[in-house]
Amino acid sequence: MISSQVAYLADLGSKFILVLLFFASFLVIAFYVERKLFFKKYFHCDISNILEKLKKSENRTDIESVLNNDNKEESRLIMKSLKNPRLNNGEKFVTSISVDIDVEKKSWEKHLLYFATVGANAPFLGLLGTVLGLMQAFSDLALAARPDASAAMAGISNALITTVAGIVIAIPSVVIYNSLAKKVNRISTNIKALAKTISGNIF
Repeated sequence: MISSQVAYLADLGSKFILVLLFFASFLVIAFYVERKLFFKKYFHCDISNILEKLKKSENRTDIESVLNNDNKEESRLIMKSLKNPRLNNGEKFVTSISVDIDVEKKSWEKHLLYFATVGANAPFLGLLGTVLGLMQAFSDLALAARPDASAAMAGISNALITTVAGIVIAIPSVVIYNSLAKKVNRISTNIKALAKTISGNIF
């Protein structure tokens, strides 16, 4: 009686974990697409063009013109500090930009914690699902009137699916996390580079 209940609960738990992993994989794809579209829409892939324009700008008016004609977040963030009359020297200006970057980073790093969590925990969930699947397979074997080795092997094979699913989900999650974290750091570096270029021209 106990063995049958254990088999039922183990089977239920294994299936639940498999469904949970597939749902997590769907969210990984959805969040990744959302982040890619976000960065593509609001940020420069390459700042070399705008950086060159800023270097060629001879005065504050020219610099503001370049930034106003650019519709990306890098320019918006710099213009915010540039319009502040209290930032009347290069050090204050660059410091203000750095503070704004730290504030804005919260929105840039959206979903990164999710990718990190899935990448770190999906293999363990998969392993747990496999253990439960093995419990169910051996319980079925123990309850069978005529134990069949081939049936037991089939049960074990099915139990390993959750481990495979966990690993398959974890690997791209870690890759996506690293890719997006690198993107956020590059954006921060780009904005600081633009700010230092402007600071050298104006102040």
